[in-house]
Amino acid sequence: MTKPLGRAKARTKKPKSLRKGPDRRRQILAAASELFARNGFEGTSIRDIAAASGVLSGSLYYHFPSKEDLLFTVHQESLTAMRQEVETAIAGINEPWRRLDEAIVAHCRILLGGSVTRAILTPPRYYNLKGVRKLVRQRDEYEQIFASLIDDLPLRADCDRHAFRLSILGAMNWTVFWYTAGGRLSVDDVGRQIALMVRGAANGATTKK
Repeated sequence: MTKPLGRAKARTKKPKSLRKGPDRRRQILAAASELFARNGFEGTSIRDIAAASGVLSGSLYYHFPSKEDLLFTVHQESLTAMRQEVETAIAGINEPWRRLDEAIVAHCRILLGGSVTRAILTPPRYYNLKGVRKLVRQRDEYEQIFASLIDDLPLRADCDRHAFRLSILGAMNWTVFWYTAGGRLSVDDVGRQIALMVRGAANGATTKK
């Protein structure tokens, strides 16, 4: 007797929203970045992110266990990209002022170029999250690059280096609110102008006679 044929095992397919994992993950992160920047963390829901990235809410949890995890990942990847851009820009440069100049230009280039989310500009203290210290640590690690660059500068004795660093970061980050792509200044031009003003503020402005 021939053995009865058993039922063929049904092939389980992942939903379309779970295929191409890395691509889908990047798509979700891009959507979350945009929504966090536009609506804030509290004003953005998982449903909003899922709809913007073209996945079901349940499918989104396959990639990220929570909205908080999404926020942490957005911050980490954005700050990592900024760190790489700045470190590449200053590599091989020894003169302290030139190093700071190039770091400022690199920061503005990646911030205004759309490669990172503006959500990283929100001070961590505004997030009501248990893991907010993680955001603070991520940001502090990036800002330490500028702290080290400023420590190497031959600044005037009455210049507070901590306030100097915060002023530079504030000037760079505020550009997202007034810069217009395709306008009179390129993103590199914006960085150069800030670097020029920083030098003038530190060394004393000169006037034409």
